[in-house]
This record gives sequence, structure tokens and C-alpha cells, in this order.
Amino acid sequence: MLQQPMNSRTSQRILWTVLIFALVALGSFALSKWLSERKPATRLDDIGAIPDFSLQNERGQTVKRSDLLGHLWIADLFFTRCVTVCPIMTGKMHELQDALKDQPEIHLVSFSADPTNDTASTLAGYASAYHANPKQWTFLTGPVSAIYAITKDGFHLPIDSVGGEQNPPIVHSTRFVLIDKRGHIRGYYLGSEEGVTKKVLAAIKILEDE
Repeated sequence: MLQQPMNSRTSQRILWTVLIFALVALGSFALSKWLSERKPATRLDDIGAIPDFSLQNERGQTVKRSDLLGHLWIADLFFTRCVTVCPIMTGKMHELQDALKDQPEIHLVSFSADPTNDTASTLAGYASAYHANPKQWTFLTGPVSAIYAITKDGFHLPIDSVGGEQNPPIVHSTRFVLIDKRGHIRGYYLGSEEGVTKKVLAAIKILEDE
């Protein structure tokens, strides 16, 4: 016996059923994505407090750890004679300065990995070349031992120079360090990476909401 063709009403019911299931599935996916994007941000790890330090900024003023307590700040390592990764990182720091111009209470602090060469006046010229706002972005130098101590024992980052002398090539970390208002490290971010500015700003927002 030949099967009777399906009538139009049955065909419409099946079509509507398939359409409804498709819409429900699409709606569930969209809702799930929306909820995931609105989930509270994960708390940043507390990597530990940095030790005290006493260094000199580009204006010849003494800057200590205590001067930065109560402020969120981002640190990096650089040196003025560097022609490879340092200009990239300093450019990223300038991007952060632009993004944070309405939040001057958040500081940027660049530590020289070549303090023998990078005197206060040398740092002042470098800061001017990158249009650094002295009220927000500070460049620090000091004794080699003090720079190495805060870098290795404080930030837990690598730093070294040829034969232990301050002559290029000087090897140092290319990571940004995010420090909270209590002087505790809360994150590391690759300074030469594309999109690092957005990552740091997102992390700052998490700390502000704590």
C-alpha cells in the first residue's frame, strides 16, 4: 500500500516545532553567554608584599615604598640606552598613562635596569621624550645593589648584565607588575604583548571593585 502524502497542516506543525526548538536553543546560548560575561570578576592572586626601597626619581627626589602606599601602581624595568624591547614597553606605559589620565591616583613607576648610566638628569630627558606626566609616571634610579634587590627580591623578576657590570647588553624582565594599595603584587603582564594595556586596565578594575 502506498503511503499517503503528509497533509499541509501536519507539515506546518512539524515546521513550527523545529523552529521553536531552534529559537529556544539559540536563546539559551545567548543567555548563557550574557550571564558568563556578567559574572563577577575573579579575585586576583595576592603574590606577596614588596620590600621597602629608597630610590631617586628623575627630579632628584627620594621615592620610597611608603610613598606609594594607598595607590594602585604599575611597575616595569627599562634602561635609556636600550634600543630593543624597552621602547616598546615604554610606549605601552605611555598608553596606560593616556588611558588613566582621569585617574591620576594610579601611578606608573619605571625602574632603571642600568642605574650607573641612568642618572636623574638622564631619566628626566627620557621622561620628557615620552611625554611622561610627572604627577603620575615616575622614573627611578639608585645604587645597583638597590635596583637588583627590589627587582629580584621584591618583584621576583630576572635582571643581569654582562659580567655583572653595567654595560649593555643588560638582560631584564619585560613584564609589568601590578601592585595594590597595600604594596602587594597582584599580577604580572608581558609588556611587549599586543593587548597588554587592556589586560592591565581590566585587572585594575578588579582591584578597584574589591
